Amino acid sequence: MTGAQTTAVRFATDDEIASWDSLIEQNPDGGIMTSARAMGEIKRYDRLTPRFLVLEGAQTVYALAHEGTVWLGRYWYIPLGPTTDDLEGMVAAIRAFGMRQQGLLAIKVEPHLLRSPELIERMQATGAVRSRDMQLLTHTVVLDLSLGDDLIMQFQKKLRSSIRGAENKGYRIERIEAHDATEHEFERFYELLKTINGGKGVAAMREYAYYRLFWGEFAKTGNGRFYFGYDDDSAEAQAAIFVTLAGRTAVYKDGGSRPSRAIAGGAALLLWRAMQDAAADGKAAFDLCGTPKPESMEDETHWYYGVGQFKKKFGPVVSYLPSFDIVLRGARHNLWERAVRRVEWRIKPGTDALR
Repeated sequence: MTGAQTTAVRFATDDEIASWDSLIEQNPDGGIMTSARAMGEIKRYDRLTPRFLVLEGAQTVYALAHEGTVWLGRYWYIPLGPTTDDLEGMVAAIRAFGMRQQGLLAIKVEPHLLRSPELIERMQATGAVRSRDMQLLTHTVVLDLSLGDDLIMQFQKKLRSSIRGAENKGYRIERIEAHDATEHEFERFYELLKTINGGKGVAAMREYAYYRLFWGEFAKTGNGRFYFGYDDDSAEAQAAIFVTLAGRTAVYKDGGSRPSRAIAGGAALLLWRAMQDAAADGKAAFDLCGTPKPESMEDETHWYYGVGQFKKKFGPVVSYLPSFDIVLRGARHNLWERAVRRVEWRIKPGTDALR
């Protein structure tokens, strides 16, 4: 439903950017990793420039856009945002603001709202063009931390037994705040990431330099935490996870474990401990950071099948709105999409954020 108050968009001030991670907690969705200030620096790695935006209307929204430059102009992508009840006002304001930005061809948005036919229809009625699902977090498992220690009762029974068994058998957990982590911790975490899928990692796995930057930027803002798990007395971790803490939703961003283990259930115990700590920090939710689409969960050929099977033991898979393109300069946008992009990216491959 369109709000009575007109929505407008502006660039954030320097003071707002300095306080960005506190401000995104005021967003209607409480803020999440993809909106964090750290992400603006991380995505520079992919030749994207951060644009910090403020939407002012019935609801104030702090939104992080990533700008990519192509031969025919520029594109913005706002991952998991802007999130507001007034979808119509948001699209109108984004469109009007975008038209004032020289050379901006289109803005990709994805409000962080649970998917429904009604909301998709509302977005399409604004003239926004439905795009593909961009984010891994579009389909995911989200757990309600307000349940406290009773949250574990939402897990599948076998998973609860596995967690308690690991606790009883003395599975040891080391918690390291990201800002206290050393290069050695970064390196041994990356080695554990590579043990997934028989040592091949997962299809979306990237080079060490990217992860080093990612963990380091969240360390700078005090919004990252490592957990290492041990099933014996050695210094070699059996499993590890990295959790982001920006906004009111903590996110299980990365994880890996050695296939051989003396104590079963360690990886699940690490996550349960991270959820308890996030709840103690005042976080509202814990996002397990992606699964296959609900209709693909049982597809054993899916690249994320094994991870999805593990995550669904914690709770049901939910889906958020897909991406939508707000096209600003149709002729140039269509020319780039239909003809120029193939040539340009053959010479200089582009970031996936513009696909």
